Amino acid sequence: MSSLPLPTTSWAPLLSPIHAPPETKMLDNHGLPQHVLVIGGGSEIVRALLGRLGAASLRSVLLLGPHPQSMTQTSTELLAAYPTLVVETRHLDLADTTTLDHRISEALASVQPLDAVIMGAGWLGMQSEDEQEPAKVAHSITVNFTGPAMALTHCANRLQTQGYGLIIVLSSVAGEQVRRSNYLYGAAKAGLDGFALGLADRLHPTVQVLVVRPGFVTTVMTKGRPTPPLSTTPERVADDIIRGITQHTTIVWSPRILRPIMMIYRHLPRVLVRRIPY
Repeated sequence: MSSLPLPTTSWAPLLSPIHAPPETKMLDNHGLPQHVLVIGGGSEIVRALLGRLGAASLRSVLLLGPHPQSMTQTSTELLAAYPTLVVETRHLDLADTTTLDHRISEALASVQPLDAVIMGAGWLGMQSEDEQEPAKVAHSITVNFTGPAMALTHCANRLQTQGYGLIIVLSSVAGEQVRRSNYLYGAAKAGLDGFALGLADRLHPTVQVLVVRPGFVTTVMTKGRPTPPLSTTPERVADDIIRGITQHTTIVWSPRILRPIMMIYRHLPRVLVRRIPY
């Protein structure tokens, strides 16, 4: 994956907590966020999206996630391309539900103001191995559904109380029709997708919730796996997300051709679905 443009400019300092001037407390004229909280700050899709926002509206971002190296890469690329951007990274493990409430509450309190929350966390795992281990099944469901749902509830409460905002949830086409080849990941994403749609109805019209359903995305997470037809890239998904924000849609398919395909796929008999390798 290509990096963000890297001008020869020194990095902006990392600040903690993030506090921006009161007059910047708003989405820009196109509905794009200026101050963002990211859960899953090492995601390559998130990295590409923040790059797009950096060129248009972004002023500050707090990255939360369990992997310092990937978040550092995101921070480094953003600051190199946009040296006036304020970036901070903090540890957050969605699998640790005992500390999740405290860490999310702490993060929300430190971001003033807050325009948007991006839920980009996810764990694909190895279906053939994980399906036989109850602990790994629980881990997949916790990281891909339970933890994100808990975190999003905190974020939704904050944005609803302040009276405006945007929530972007990275779901997956895998959740539209759960398949044998990745039913652990697909089932968890199906849960998150439904939760996010319900959240969208709860928060409408005060807060926009955008549910993103990418197909197979070529990232480090999917490296080494067979590439199915209609695969996409983080950059293309990011472009589709920007389109969804500005058009005030609730569901974004990436690529868009997946929508009619999945409408047909959902109605196929199970005996046929079992034979599809992807």
